[in-house]
Amino acid sequence: MIISGVLIALSISTWWFQRVAFSPSADADRAHAILDDPDIRAEVATVIASADAPTLGQSPTQLKEFIEQITALRAGSALMSDVVADAHARLIGNLDTPVRISGPVQVTIVRDERVATLAAVTVPVQEVGSLTVLNTLVGWMALIGGGLGILALVAGIVMRPERGEPAFALATAFGSLSILLLVLGYLFPLVAMPALSQTTWMGVFPQLANYYRTLTIAFAVTSGAIAVGLRYMSGSLRQRRQSSTPLSVGRYSGQHGWSR
Repeated sequence: MIISGVLIALSISTWWFQRVAFSPSADADRAHAILDDPDIRAEVATVIASADAPTLGQSPTQLKEFIEQITALRAGSALMSDVVADAHARLIGNLDTPVRISGPVQVTIVRDERVATLAAVTVPVQEVGSLTVLNTLVGWMALIGGGLGILALVAGIVMRPERGEPAFALATAFGSLSILLLVLGYLFPLVAMPALSQTTWMGVFPQLANYYRTLTIAFAVTSGAIAVGLRYMSGSLRQRRQSSTPLSVGRYSGQHGWSR
């Protein structure tokens, strides 16, 4: 049952890790979190400014600064939510086509209709092979870990655990879940994943780790508190069993001695 708890905790934490790092979304708040990375925001602004500045008769540097100011705002980053989602998908191997910003989208960003007829510009986002492998690996880990965990749970129940052992196994499961959520749901995307490549868009993962940080920590703390409560309960149940067993054994041994 302890093995079952650890495997199920691993399955849940890897699922949450996929949710944090490998689930592209056009949600405006997520786009704002990603574009809060100054390097990503600067790269997007540079691409748009380089294409639009000649048509607008402006300096690319000045236009770039203007675009960065716009996309730094929550309302401005919402205009880029589809582009950011495509870039995220392209980075992890979920999108085969280049990431493009169409003329109408450029209009909403630079606030000038003259760029509406311009060709779409391409954001230089390339697939990172190690991320594709990692995404596939954690997906299988979640499925296999959950399946094996359920099989181990059934085996543990069939073996008829003694009093206190199910509570102890649950305490181990929730304790493992608390630790794994912090490691996989926050620390790994924050620290380890950016080291897999030097491309600018690897900054997506620390931004998403911080975006989900409050929720991840809340889940981890709740799991840890449940683990502590269950551990205390299992200890009490075991003490009751140990205190009752010697009494009954002593009583029967005394009776056997008297009969002889």
